[in-house]
Amino acid sequence: MPRVNMIDASFIQSLKEILDPERVLTSAEDIVPYSFDGTAALKQRPGAVVFPLSAEEVAECVRLARKRSVPVVTRGSGTGLSGGSVPLDGCLVICLVKMDKLIEVDEKNLTLRAQSGVITKEIDDAAAKVGLFYPPDPGSMKISTIGGNVAE
Repeated sequence: MPRVNMIDASFIQSLKEILDPERVLTSAEDIVPYSFDGTAALKQRPGAVVFPLSAEEVAECVRLARKRSVPVVTRGSGTGLSGGSVPLDGCLVICLVKMDKLIEVDEKNLTLRAQSGVITKEIDDAAAKVGLFYPPDPGSMKISTIGGNVAE
């Protein structure tokens, strides 16, 4: 098993070269909300949290983490109740909430394409405009993201 590394200053600098530095969180107070999910019972402190805007930025962050043997956990709004978005201690959290574009509703094929950070209610509303609906109805529909719905 490869050795797992913690996040250090050079790793943070590399993240800031990939992303706008404002989309890289490292201070203790900034990363606290990303330390748990909707249960709040399980908590681990990530080493950094990043907010990519595209699949390309996600891929660059993952490549960097893999190269440095830093564990990665992805998350959306963090409303899940199963611990799926709870980070590993010291890991890189890739928060996908800024990837929030609805790409296409294909009425003919009964499909919808969206980035993972689209709010679940927006998915349901887009489907409703063409006479369709999104069957799962989580209580957190107004704040949960479709990526988390699919992952959980």
